[in-house]
Amino acid sequence: MGMKFWFMAFLVLPIALFCLAGCTSNSNSATTGISYLYVTAQANTSISAYTVTQSTGALTTVGSVLATGSVATALAVTPTGSALFVANSGSNNISTYSINADGSLTAVSGTTSTGSTPVALAVDQSGKFLFVANLASSDISVFSINGTVLTPAPGSPFTTVPVGLSYPNGTLPAAVAVSASGKFLYVANQLANFVSAFAINSTSGALTPLGVPFYDDGQTSPSGLAVTPNGGFLYVANAGANSNNISAYAICDKVVNSCTNPNTPDGTLTQVTGSPFPAGLGPVAIAFDPGFSFAYVVDKGSNTISQYSYGPESGVLTPLSPGTISTGTTPVSIAILPGVVVADIGNTLFNTTDYAYVANLGSGTVSIFSLTTSTGLLNVVGQPIVIFGQTSAVLGR
Repeated sequence: MGMKFWFMAFLVLPIALFCLAGCTSNSNSATTGISYLYVTAQANTSISAYTVTQSTGALTTVGSVLATGSVATALAVTPTGSALFVANSGSNNISTYSINADGSLTAVSGTTSTGSTPVALAVDQSGKFLFVANLASSDISVFSINGTVLTPAPGSPFTTVPVGLSYPNGTLPAAVAVSASGKFLYVANQLANFVSAFAINSTSGALTPLGVPFYDDGQTSPSGLAVTPNGGFLYVANAGANSNNISAYAICDKVVNSCTNPNTPDGTLTQVTGSPFPAGLGPVAIAFDPGFSFAYVVDKGSNTISQYSYGPESGVLTPLSPGTISTGTTPVSIAILPGVVVADIGNTLFNTTDYAYVANLGSGTVSIFSLTTSTGLLNVVGQPIVIFGQTSAVLGR
């Protein structure tokens, strides 16, 4: 496996389901709130912000289109929604933006240097650390976060080459994901065909390897990672021509009982029964509907989204029917946002429709889908939104 897959892999962060004001009505009523979508385009090195109409999924531009660095590839946001980061794989740095009350962005002066070819970002749930996968230098940069200020962690960057092993062409780390507890980091190494696991120092953010890598039973080109909203499982998108599937692992973390000794979670991964599960061609990114047990996989090679239900206790993926829906050309990123929140007479909150947004790198568009929460199925909403070209990442909040 060579460098041909590098540009397509990045982390898509699941979006928290918001409990909006007015959700406790004693009669059937719909309450709307405001969500935002952020979109990068590589052709004109830009990032755009949009408000999302939660009753229809429609996008409306907010604020100005701002500059990024060269070849913007991935996005991450702090849990408070106050700062947004862009990985610029062509200029080897991070652009930082403050998020205003209306969802618009303000660029922070200067950039933060990374390793070579940063392609994926992850922020822990406490918002203390930013993790950056540097593809060409085969390492992970770690930064502490203070507002919009990034400070390198002691010892950063940290190599993804295991001690005692030799990878002359590097491991090509292409995706990163943080466990729900914030104690462990997982890295998909595209060329070396394994998932690395690290312990995260809670004070400094420094990384310590957790034993030998997880070799994923012969799967190739792991290119995307995602942790389920309940924190119990890690999914790996294997984009290699001989794979085209999704591996699933139970995480030995504080939120689940998948450890040999539940009192001492150690971050180890245990393969889920039936894993790996089939996907389309070239799966590169994974997202979940945070309020329901549905998973969606971006299939870059077949221009589709694979759609599944998953067992929140078992981690097993089950394809929906139909199993896929078409996107634009070369989809590479997906974000899912809540629609209207409804309160029934028992004050139980639920959404009847959520929305999915897909960045299509080849066609320079964002496809919009409604997500029926009773079935998990996606349906096309209108025509794709034309961006400036080479739409490379989407992120919602």
